[in-house]
Amino acid sequence: MEWTKYVLSMIFGGCLLILFGRKEEGRDKWLLGAGSGACLAVMELTVQYMLGDAPWKMAISVMKGTAFFSAVVLAGYIKEWISSRPEGGNVMEIAHPVRQWMEDYQESFAQLSRSFCMVPQLADGTSRGERILQDRLVESRMAAAGQLREMSQILVGTMERIYSTKEDAGLEQEISRRLRILGVQVHKVFFYNPQGRKRQAYITMNTRRKICVPSKKIASVLSEILECEMMPARDSRSFISQERVTVLFVEGVAYNVLYGVKKETRPDEAVSGDNFSVFWLPEGQFCAGLSDGMGSGVLACSQSELVLDLFEQFLEAGFSRETAVRMINSSIVLQPDDLVFSTMDIASIDLYTGVCDFLKVGACASFLKKENGVECIRGLGIPAGVSSQISLEPIRLRMYDGNLLFLMTDGVIGALPEGQEEEIMKDLIWNLPQGTPTEMAERLMEQVKAYGQAADDMTILVAGIWRR
Repeated sequence: MEWTKYVLSMIFGGCLLILFGRKEEGRDKWLLGAGSGACLAVMELTVQYMLGDAPWKMAISVMKGTAFFSAVVLAGYIKEWISSRPEGGNVMEIAHPVRQWMEDYQESFAQLSRSFCMVPQLADGTSRGERILQDRLVESRMAAAGQLREMSQILVGTMERIYSTKEDAGLEQEISRRLRILGVQVHKVFFYNPQGRKRQAYITMNTRRKICVPSKKIASVLSEILECEMMPARDSRSFISQERVTVLFVEGVAYNVLYGVKKETRPDEAVSGDNFSVFWLPEGQFCAGLSDGMGSGVLACSQSELVLDLFEQFLEAGFSRETAVRMINSSIVLQPDDLVFSTMDIASIDLYTGVCDFLKVGACASFLKKENGVECIRGLGIPAGVSSQISLEPIRLRMYDGNLLFLMTDGVIGALPEGQEEEIMKDLIWNLPQGTPTEMAERLMEQVKAYGQAADDMTILVAGIWRR
């Protein structure tokens, strides 16, 4: 009978759906439609060919199969549209209680921050000592207000991160099935994929036998399932054993980065006041930072080291660069002892796009060596700890394959002839022979020292990116 052809076609399309369907990618309806339409057309063409029918009848069969394919796909879209409609005609999103609580906390911190900014005016005739004490009190209140304001923003970011981390039952089942073949038992899978960022997958798992499975092998399975290159996050577990662990997998980056550092201590000091920090973030960011403590010696070294340690911890916890710098500045201002100021020179490279963001807090110029020249990146502002109100002006540049970034402290620039520092540094960097970043940092330090004017701690950090 005529209807049996359509039933057999749908059965064939359903088999394709079971074998190759992936609902989360929205291709189920296309598989079902293509399988059903093709099966219908093949059955009718086979019968007509055996009976020797006219070509125009075969063309009609092909058109019938195409129409059946279109009808199935259209029905799939209509079903999705109906299922996505809100029940009861309520188009307003229902607020989750946790989200509402977080918003209330955020508003409370913001209101408390505003209350700290209300400072009483001093009456006429106030003594100089009282004015100094009052100024110090105002500075502390403004720093505390800044801390509370940043806390309110942190709560907003935390809430968004929580609601951007989701489960996907279909993908979790597929990952569990594929990893079971490798002897890995999957307990839970979470996906973090906020708008504008690359996909991340947190997988809690362990092996079922006394074996070890490389994380890279699991990443290759994930790459096949998600249809994009996945790799274990830096510093994650290299092997999965019988111990239950949670491993973060991220999308593969487009660039690799190498760095090198060269430091020189001031002649009359045993300890340098300069410090540096380099680290990678799961979002595909490479961060390099320099901090120059005021003066030299142990006190300056401990202060610059503290600044970079705090900055690294804030970023690894998920805070933005601007928030981290403002929190650090407020903490220094609120210190009861004599202040020790520190500069901050931060460069963050997106290894997916090559875009580099700079934050300079009282730091000297940096230099970017490209194919056609050397570009100078200047920053404004005062060192961290000088004032509770700190001005941040992020600078954004694009780096390409083979570009080199040179970060340095003011001791390096100060060792060059006054008034010509930047031009001389550009020439030195442009004429550097090819080598590893470490070799180039050492060679540049030798050339700077040849001018014989070094009077402060000097640190040079070189970072280069190369396409994978």
